[in-house]
Amino acid sequence: MREEFQRYGEQGSVFLLEFSSIDSKIDAVKIRFLDNSADEWNGLGPRPSHSLKGNINLKQGLHTAAFAIDGRFLLCESSGKRLFSFKDGAIELLLELPAAVYLGYAKNPIEACRLWHIWTMPDRHLARWIEVHKELEPQEDIGSLKPGNAAGLLGSLSFSGARPNDFQELNLSIAAKAEGREDWKIADLMLCQPDIALPLLFRREIPMNLELGNNRKRAQNRYAKIRAGLAQYWQFCEKRWTNEGIPALFHPSILFPDDCNNAESDNMLFSGPDLVFAPNMASKDEFCSLILPKGSWIHLWTSRIYPAGKVTVYAPFGMPALFYRLESEYAWLFDSVRQRASRL
Repeated sequence: MREEFQRYGEQGSVFLLEFSSIDSKIDAVKIRFLDNSADEWNGLGPRPSHSLKGNINLKQGLHTAAFAIDGRFLLCESSGKRLFSFKDGAIELLLELPAAVYLGYAKNPIEACRLWHIWTMPDRHLARWIEVHKELEPQEDIGSLKPGNAAGLLGSLSFSGARPNDFQELNLSIAAKAEGREDWKIADLMLCQPDIALPLLFRREIPMNLELGNNRKRAQNRYAKIRAGLAQYWQFCEKRWTNEGIPALFHPSILFPDDCNNAESDNMLFSGPDLVFAPNMASKDEFCSLILPKGSWIHLWTSRIYPAGKVTVYAPFGMPALFYRLESEYAWLFDSVRQRASRL
């Protein structure tokens, strides 16, 4: 076993454990960490829920991490099986040898994202990291990949140290799984996401395979103009991810780790720090209920101001439950989009 401790200034530290054996009869290592049961672990995505509980068997070759609410992250590498167990205030790992375990320590989830970015970026060429792959393929091997699980899948990915390309492939897969029933909700899911999280074709066009009936032409025009109107904010989200490592699309617990409502929820996502939305994928009607985080939020389509807490809004096709932060420096931009959308 080899140990190494790396410090990254104020961003935090990373602890490495490497395991190998010259004895062929010893082919795996089992590790148990006692943990605080209140420090929820999330990620290892894409998964239907951001929260990690019970036993998890990771697919070989899948590069994915787990992030804790208290600012830690965990990455395990192995030549074979990687079995995780999150229960009873402990984490158990069963890894085939050779194997490595990396534990990152930061102050909170946002700082953990920054630490992850600094720690992993030397192994990446920045241009390749943000590169948009023109030949993306839907991921067929994601368990429980159903449109109704879209928010959980995307939220878990934001806790996994994922790259832009991972979000793009997942969104392509979600669209590919459309069943012809309420496909407009998938279109609205794409409407609310930053450009860098979407495949190129989805950034200004509704996925062609979605069944939208006679509304397609008008819906496409509205979709394109709304997304174009938000281009300046989308660029801000991309720059923030590129420079700081904070995903452009993420689960609310990354920004509000102390909010218990977020810890149990998989129905909300943030696009950058100032836009929050509820995809409402599992519902069968046009009304959407969500619990807004602390602060004051403006409903983008009506300009009505809401405090933190539970709200229910009308969310028909083209008007998803989308809110922006009252004090956002982009409030003027969001309001201009509202005015433009009201005429479409």
